Amino acid sequence: MKRALGFIVLLMFVLTPLVRACVTPGDFYAVEVVLNKPGISQELWRLEIAHNVLVENGTFVFRSHYDGRLYVLVWNASDGVHLRVGIPLKWVEYDLLRSSFNVSLMVTDDAIGNLTADGWKTDDNTTFSRGGVTVALYPLQGGECTSDGDCATGGCSGEVCAPREEAGKIVTSCVYRSWYGCLSLTSCGCVNGLCTWKPNPAFEKCLREHGVDPSKVIRAGRVEVDVVAVNNTPDEAEASVKDFLSAFGVTCNPALIFVEDKARKLAPTVDPGKVNASEAVRAELEWMRESGIVNLSESDVEEISTVARWGFAGHNSRIGWYETKNGTFSWIPYQESRDPKLVRCASREIREYRLPSGTAYIGPTPTKPSNSTVSNSSGRLCGPGLVLLLVLLPLMAGKR
Repeated sequence: MKRALGFIVLLMFVLTPLVRACVTPGDFYAVEVVLNKPGISQELWRLEIAHNVLVENGTFVFRSHYDGRLYVLVWNASDGVHLRVGIPLKWVEYDLLRSSFNVSLMVTDDAIGNLTADGWKTDDNTTFSRGGVTVALYPLQGGECTSDGDCATGGCSGEVCAPREEAGKIVTSCVYRSWYGCLSLTSCGCVNGLCTWKPNPAFEKCLREHGVDPSKVIRAGRVEVDVVAVNNTPDEAEASVKDFLSAFGVTCNPALIFVEDKARKLAPTVDPGKVNASEAVRAELEWMRESGIVNLSESDVEEISTVARWGFAGHNSRIGWYETKNGTFSWIPYQESRDPKLVRCASREIREYRLPSGTAYIGPTPTKPSNSTVSNSSGRLCGPGLVLLLVLLPLMAGKR
């Protein structure tokens, strides 16, 4: 019996002018290095005669020496040898639930703290996610004001912020409260179309220190809440939304109506948290160095590996020997260089190739082939205009 093992390699080539390059989904799960430091030379012909290496128009494709589930691309360009190590991608289908409603709430440090403690994650305090449920907040404009000048203070101690035409008519008890001293940390103004004391961390902290809930002083504006739930049942999604709102002190939960849908996305076949980008790049650089493919120094390998992480790939983020902001040179992502020319575009052209299942290696006495053309790689597929999105999908043939 024979068992045929292999992988389908999906490469996304973008054949654009050399002044352009693209960002692809695969860039987020890959590391790319251009060995453009002066003095580095290459003998890519060694890859041409290597075992278990696919050669396609000057681009070499093989499996990672660090983890066989990862892919490796090597190609030569006008700016030097490029090495790309990445996590294979695959299309994943999933069930989607969508819902939207309006509610009055205020995003405070307390609310953010409650959400964080309950497992919700956020980068900008407007979009939150947990367990496949994403909640996005979009402020709705009120009709009381359009600028701070439309608002004024009222009340016996000036403790009320209201529309200017109403502020002078407001009558409150002339009993001074200690928290009134916190008002010096903020101002009365227009926030999302409402006249209110403007929220800020110092003001909110002062109110809490005086035993006052900031939401009782700062007017909560209306926000549109958009909910997207992936692979959740309607009951699970609704429970998550109720839990989310409770962090803001909202107990009157809206009746949610979910619209069901199906979608698909490109997702990594290997958990990025389970594979180390630094070690993956180090393994390939050391193998290429020991095999005589590049004459990279040990210190260069160390410095590149230290910088490497998933997402440093593509024209904008690839690692190279670039001038830094202070005028020195170092191995850094291109976007962090002194004067980067960043670009954005997209493509979904996919081509298929077959990759041998074994690990790439070079025989004990490699001889340069007389017809080798590797050092003069095709300009059509190399240089800044080349962007590759590679997806490795296991292909198993049945037993015979």
